[in-house]
Amino acid sequence: MFERRLKIILAIPILCSAAIVWRLYELQIVRGPDFVERMDTALLAPRTFLPPLRGQIRDRYGRTLVSDEPAHDVTIHYGALSMNEAFLSRVAAVLRRQDPALATADAYTLQHEVHQRIARMWLTLERVSGVPLMELRRRRDGICRSVENLRLHIWEARKRQGFDEPVAKLRLREEDQFHPILYDVPPAVRTRIEIELSNLPLVRIEPSVRRVWQPEAQSLCHVLGRLGQVSSEQIENDPWGQDRLAGYRPGDLVGVSGVERLGEAMLRGKRGYEERYLDGRIRSAAPPIDGLDVQLTIDLDLQQRVTDILVDAVAAQPPSTGASCVLIDVESREVVAMVSVPTFDPEQLRTDYARLRDDTRHVPLRFRAVGEEYQPGSILKPVSLLAGLAADVTSPAQTVFCDGSFIPGSSKWHCWTHWRGMAGHGDIRAEEAIQHSCNVYFYWLGQKLGAARLTGFYRSFLFGPVGTGSAKEATATDAGKIRRGTGLIEERSGIIPDRAWIRQHARRDFRPADGRNYSIGQGEIQITPLQAAEIFATLAAGHYRESTLIANDHRERPALTIPGVEPGDWTLVRRGLFRCVNEEGGTAYKYVHMHEVDICGKTGSAQCVPRVTRRRYTFELADGTTKSIVAPTIEAAREALEVPAMMKPVRREIVETWPPRHPDKGEVPTHAWFAGYAPYDKPSIAMAVVIEYGGGGGATAGPAARAIFEELLRSPRGYLTSKSMRSPRMTSARP
Repeated sequence: MFERRLKIILAIPILCSAAIVWRLYELQIVRGPDFVERMDTALLAPRTFLPPLRGQIRDRYGRTLVSDEPAHDVTIHYGALSMNEAFLSRVAAVLRRQDPALATADAYTLQHEVHQRIARMWLTLERVSGVPLMELRRRRDGICRSVENLRLHIWEARKRQGFDEPVAKLRLREEDQFHPILYDVPPAVRTRIEIELSNLPLVRIEPSVRRVWQPEAQSLCHVLGRLGQVSSEQIENDPWGQDRLAGYRPGDLVGVSGVERLGEAMLRGKRGYEERYLDGRIRSAAPPIDGLDVQLTIDLDLQQRVTDILVDAVAAQPPSTGASCVLIDVESREVVAMVSVPTFDPEQLRTDYARLRDDTRHVPLRFRAVGEEYQPGSILKPVSLLAGLAADVTSPAQTVFCDGSFIPGSSKWHCWTHWRGMAGHGDIRAEEAIQHSCNVYFYWLGQKLGAARLTGFYRSFLFGPVGTGSAKEATATDAGKIRRGTGLIEERSGIIPDRAWIRQHARRDFRPADGRNYSIGQGEIQITPLQAAEIFATLAAGHYRESTLIANDHRERPALTIPGVEPGDWTLVRRGLFRCVNEEGGTAYKYVHMHEVDICGKTGSAQCVPRVTRRRYTFELADGTTKSIVAPTIEAAREALEVPAMMKPVRREIVETWPPRHPDKGEVPTHAWFAGYAPYDKPSIAMAVVIEYGGGGGATAGPAARAIFEELLRSPRGYLTSKSMRSPRMTSARP
């Protein structure tokens, strides 16, 4: 019995010793590296992320248009942005240690002090930076919304995988990070913030980069686009989202418009990082990987000169509100110039945004070249003629009699000669109808073709043939799915109605009048200046091809044949366009004809509606009362009335429009068009120019187009060459 007890007594310390030895082995050998890592982590300063330089955007010849430069941002910890109580408690503990006056304070006093200091922090940032408190709050709320949306997205994804946990318990790394609230802070402001907010551990000045636009690039302000804060949807759908260094973080800047957005995948880089011990030694690091450069097909020098020409053209026509021009290389379909007037200074956009936004007469922020749709007017007549020739509805020898009116006794459907008190064109054939822009001929042609066939053919020119069949297979809905053109987010597809579109928007079916209207580019038909230039590039080359803004564009852009159009049809239309510019009686002869180069083209004067410049907005408040104000934009109305940013008005009334209507005719000036290409024998450049509310296409757009052709001739890049070796003058193609 005694021996048994002795063995038990001896076994107990032996087992305890063994347990201790095992525990020591586990701590020292098995888990030793883990504890070393924890110790290192405890001695580490917070990880610093190193921003990459965003890629440069260059012009056709390699000149830098936009680039990044080193800068500094003011960042705030997410806990302070979201006012997270756990984070605020940690800040309170830091303040207790740092401030002797708070050493004996109770928990309530500490929490109150933290809230007060954060409130003063926002006021300090407003005073020092000059950024309004409302804007700072908007940025703060945007970051918090992005993080919370990301949390919900991840929680829903985990729930689908079988994880069952409350969404509030899901913690994101973004909650432990600092997020930029002030970008590109000047040194003087940075110093003041560091001094005045040095006692708050939740504010940092961190290295970043700023986007710099070259002063001479202002003519490209719409094309280049701008940066904006990344949205929660972009974070959720980011293909690099799983990479902590490459993925978007709330507060990051991304391309939101223009080439900045189009080239985002190339331009964005991958951030680097540094982890340092508290004594300054580097534990680990990775350098940032800068973004790739994007080279455009646009020539900066030519872009500037065309911009100057359009600015002068708009100034010469007081009712005019703006203009646009697109130049395209006929063979490659590279966009050589893409101008929208008026322009703005991208460097001042942040400070001038409200003023630019509220300029509803000139709308300087609008990217007219791709984002504004205009009735094309007579510049669409060459395509109407091709549609008739392809459908065997007309022929080169077909004559139509024009006495100035298509329907005798009607107040409508007149040729333009009628409104000028001139005689009609008499018997007129297809080629002459283009030269003289005879409305009666095209009314006849449009009525014979019908709206459905005509618009189906138009879609072939705008979007390319659909499938393996004819362009009749294409619909207005198909067109938007088939093509995005250059890929710019601002690019619109125009309006080429089909039956479904007419039924949806006009609540009727096609009528005979539609064919007549569409044949002269009026009615519901609308296109962008880019599309107008593309149409004339197709007329010059005899095939459709997508245009591009990016040099060495790797997309497949094959040349596609327009169904039903024979070589002789192309020749007939081109001769009509030649005569329009180069023979007396042509609508463009007086304004565009040049001895140095054979230009082919067409003028157009498109009827339009005035632009709304001011409305009366009425809002209904929560208490049932209403507030009204006359303002240029809904944003201006909300700001003036201090109502929530997302509140919708219960009523909008038009108060003011521009330009004024003619006192006798009751109409506003027409949009003035010229579209064409040069030279006749070997086309190299296609052009479209539109002057808003400019009046007659020949008198207003014609001189601007001629000045642009002169610049193309003078350019050392060889876009056009003088016809010193000009071929003999053409003879008429009529039998």
